[in-house]
Amino acid sequence: MSAPAAEGDGPYWPPVPAHARREAACGAAVPEPDASAGHVLAGALRWLEEYVEWFAAPRWEEYLPRRPFRPGPLLELLGLVRLMDRSGLVPKEAALPSRALDLAASAAGEAEFGQGLRRGDELFPYHLNLIALLETLGRPQPEARAVCQALLAADAGGHTRAYRPVLSQVELRYFVDRGGFTPPAAPAALDVLYRRSIAALGPDVLQMTGDETYALTHVLFYVTDFGRTLRLLGGPGEAARLREPIRVLLGVHLARGSLDLLSELLLCAGALDGRGDDDPLVREGWHALATAQRQDGAVPSPVHRPEVLSGLTGDRAAAYLFGTCYHTTLAAALAAAARGRRQGAARSTPGGLRQQVLPDFPVPAPRADREEIRHWARRAAALPRTGSPDMREAWSARLGPLLALAVQARDQEVLTELLHAAGHLGRGDDALVRRASALHAARDPGPYAPGPRSG
Repeated sequence: MSAPAAEGDGPYWPPVPAHARREAACGAAVPEPDASAGHVLAGALRWLEEYVEWFAAPRWEEYLPRRPFRPGPLLELLGLVRLMDRSGLVPKEAALPSRALDLAASAAGEAEFGQGLRRGDELFPYHLNLIALLETLGRPQPEARAVCQALLAADAGGHTRAYRPVLSQVELRYFVDRGGFTPPAAPAALDVLYRRSIAALGPDVLQMTGDETYALTHVLFYVTDFGRTLRLLGGPGEAARLREPIRVLLGVHLARGSLDLLSELLLCAGALDGRGDDDPLVREGWHALATAQRQDGAVPSPVHRPEVLSGLTGDRAAAYLFGTCYHTTLAAALAAAARGRRQGAARSTPGGLRQQVLPDFPVPAPRADREEIRHWARRAAALPRTGSPDMREAWSARLGPLLALAVQARDQEVLTELLHAAGHLGRGDDALVRRASALHAARDPGPYAPGPRSG
């Protein structure tokens, strides 16, 4: 998913999905992140177990388009199985992991899989990763592993070449190291590749596309081993530097209702900051996932349309639900499982959502909606200058995501009002505000008029 592009010469605000959380009331309380994450994980695992047969390519292809890498959904599922097993949350012998491993081992044993592996083409890293995960989880495929090692040594597909996209290089190196393969001499180590990546080179959060956000999150997934270590980042200072861009992007995709990227960013926020419970955007992000989750446990993707589902029955309904929910449900479960590992044990009871609450900061939380954001900016600009530092800090914490939304919508009027609010809040010299102001001036060289001071 890319950042919104302007339609014609005017601003463009893409429609917000129906599941996106509405503007929060001031003083509202949201559940503790642990309660929301536990609720998400419990529901997601229940749904994944119910729909596990749909991960197999033959079942998928009865109603859904054939995928270039046919076991792709199973590969994603095995990533979750590995994280839950090594964390002690759900052992690989349990019903869902065991069935997932059966299906993946069956897929790896098919003649078509072996033929695809031996081609050593653009899909080779995914063939290698599936074989590596099966071995890690106790289902070794010795013949296929030997083929993987031989193709890797021969640099089949040229995947180790330095001119390959950095994310592709990071991904392959992570798969190779995690699977215990012997890498060729040419590829750089993971920490060296990290320093060439979007994460290390200072992402411009005001103008990042969805694809760039995906690259950022996945670099961090691989370099931190899904939140297990910060060693390859180069020290705590690098983790601290990354927290703010991840936080801003989390706020952007929370406002947009992009639950897949929201889940990935929550995982990254936790990886960089343990749990991040003192950040209201983290609490709100987990609450948004729990609120959007269907009663059956599925978490809808941006392309899921309840009105389409309601017109389907039987296997066609099941196929539509699976195809439009499985990836986001896996992403949410992965983030929740990573959080569960950090807290030591998953605490997931539906009642926890009601019983464990923390006070949210008393600031409205607008969606990615032009009028909601303008209303927020006017209220921020009308705050009394004698207000408490905590209150002003709470309002200021919203600025980064809202500035990014206005910049990407190319909405000069909304950006004007947000910049005025930033000045009123004493944030005019913040780096992100100055960057947004420079973009505003470059797009419209004339002086901007201060926005309204009250809503």
